[in-house]
Amino acid sequence: MTVSNTPCQHDHDCSALNTITFACFHAYPLFDAAVKAPIGGMETRAALFGRGLARSGCWRVRFVVNDFGQPKRTRHEGIDFDIYQPLHRQASANVNPRFAKRKWFPILNMDRRDLALLWQVPLVALFRLFPAWFFPLYWRRRRPDAVCCFGNNGLTAQVIADCRRLGIRSVLCIASDDDISAEYTAGDLGLNDYNTPKWMAHYALENADQVFVQTESQLRALESRFGRRGKLIRNPVDISADDPARWPVRDRRDLVLWIGRSDTFHKRPLLFLELALRCPDLTFLMILNKTHADVFDAVQAERPPNLTIIERVPHRDIWDYYRRARVFVSTSAYEGFPNTFLQCAVAGVPVASLAVDPEDILTRHGCGLLADGSLETLERDVRALWSDTALAERHALTFHRFTLAHHGFQGQVERFESLMQEVIAAPLRATPLPWWRRPFNRFVRRTEF
Repeated sequence: MTVSNTPCQHDHDCSALNTITFACFHAYPLFDAAVKAPIGGMETRAALFGRGLARSGCWRVRFVVNDFGQPKRTRHEGIDFDIYQPLHRQASANVNPRFAKRKWFPILNMDRRDLALLWQVPLVALFRLFPAWFFPLYWRRRRPDAVCCFGNNGLTAQVIADCRRLGIRSVLCIASDDDISAEYTAGDLGLNDYNTPKWMAHYALENADQVFVQTESQLRALESRFGRRGKLIRNPVDISADDPARWPVRDRRDLVLWIGRSDTFHKRPLLFLELALRCPDLTFLMILNKTHADVFDAVQAERPPNLTIIERVPHRDIWDYYRRARVFVSTSAYEGFPNTFLQCAVAGVPVASLAVDPEDILTRHGCGLLADGSLETLERDVRALWSDTALAERHALTFHRFTLAHHGFQGQVERFESLMQEVIAAPLRATPLPWWRRPFNRFVRRTEF
C-alpha cells in the first residue's frame, strides 16, 4: 500500500513527540520481506496505524514483536522493532522442555545448551518467584507514553498487567467479536478456542485504560457484558475514488477466492471445500495459513480437482489474487470487520458470506450477499455473482463507495491519533503499585489497587 508523506497537520504540538508502542507480536513480517511467516487482519490493521502515525511526524512509534530471527532491535520505515522479553523467552525455550523430558535432571546430551542452563535456570526461577518485579522490567526500561495491544490473548493480558503496575497507559484494540465473548469471567480457568485462559481475557478487558473496537455492535457488547465504554475506530484501508477505473473486467477474473487460517471454529475452511465440491464447474483458490496442521492436512486430502490451495502468499503479492477473483467467499463463524472484505472493496471483488455481516453491510447497505448460514444459499449466491456481471458490478461499486466513506486510511489514522492523545492526557484509572507490593502476583486487578 501507499501512505501519504504529507507533513503533520494537527491542532496539538508535535514538537514534543509522544512515544507509542504497538504490542502486535506477529506484525514484523509485514515490514521485513525476508521473513516468511503468515499474517492476518489484526497484524495488517496494526501495521497501517503504525505506519500512519510514524509518517505523520508527531509520534515515536515502536512495535513489540516475536523473534523471527531478526536482530533484537531493528528499524523499518521510521518504526523501531523490539523482540518481546527476549532474555526470558530464550531461557524458557531451553529450560522448560528439558525439565519436562527429564524431571529429575535437565541435562540431556552435554552440549553447549547445558552450559547455558547455569544462568538460565536461576533466571527462569526468579521470573516465576517474583513475576511482578521481573516481567515489568521490560517496560520500565522503555517507558512509552502508551501501549496499544492488538487482540485479546494471553500476551496482551500480560502486557496490560505489567503496564498497570508501572503506571503506563494501555489500550486494548479488539480484533474480532470473540475478543469480547460473554463467556469471559474473572474466575474461569477454562480455555477459549485460541488456548487463552478465559480469566486472562476478562482481565485484559477489565484493566486496560481504554478499549478500541471496530464496529457498533462491539461497542454495545463491550458495555452490556463488561460495563466498559469503548471507542470506535473503523478498520482503515488505502482506498481512492478512482479505484474502479483500474478494476479488471469481470470476464477476465477467473476464480472464487478464500483467505484465512486452517481451523474449525473461526475461518472454517472445510466449508469452502464443501462449496467447491458443490460447484465442480467453477475454479476455486484457497490461501490457507497452516495454523492447525490437522485441519490443513484434512483440506489437502479432500481437495477436489477444481480447488487450488496455496499455503502462504507474500503480503505484497496478495493484490494479484484479488484482481483475479470474480467472487470472494467468507465461511467465518464470526469476525470483527475483516480486512479481507475491505481489500475486496478496493479491488472490486463482490463478497458472498455464509454467516457474518459486519455492520449489516451486506443486508442493509447492499455491499454483497449473505447466506444466513445455508450452504445451499451460499452456492446460489456464488453462482449468481459469477455469472451475472451487472449484479457483481453493482455490489462491488456499492461496497467501494461505502468503504471510501467509512474506512478511508487517512481519516481513521487521524481518529486513532486523536483518541491516543486523549488516552495519554487522561488520568490513570488506578495508582501504580511499587514492585514490593504483591511481588508474587503479576495480575493485580484494578479493584485490588
